[in-house]
Amino acid sequence: MSNATGVALIVVGFGGLLLVGFVLRRRLPPAAGFVLLAAFSVAAGAGALVVQDHVTTADWIVTLTAAALLGPAHLRFLAGPFGPTAGPGTAAAEPV
Repeated sequence: MSNATGVALIVVGFGGLLLVGFVLRRRLPPAAGFVLLAAFSVAAGAGALVVQDHVTTADWIVTLTAAALLGPAHLRFLAGPFGPTAGPGTAAAEPV
C-alpha cells in the first residue's frame, strides 16, 4: 500500500473518532458507540502501520488489538459513559 492510503486511513480514523466521541456518543446505544469507536481506532492504527517501513506481523496483531480495546476505553475514561443520559438530576446518582 502507499503512504497516501495510510494517511487517508489515519484521517478517516481520527475524523470518525471525533464524530462519534463528541457528537454521536450520547445519541447512539452504548454497544453501537463502542463498536464504532473500536472500528475507527483500528482504522487509525492500521493507517499508522501502513506508513511505516518494515512492519512485522506481531506489530499488526498488537497494534490493532490494542487500538480496538484501548480506543473506546480511553474515551470512556475521559468523557464519561456511553449512551443517552438518564435525564436532569441523575448525574449525582451515577457511580464513580
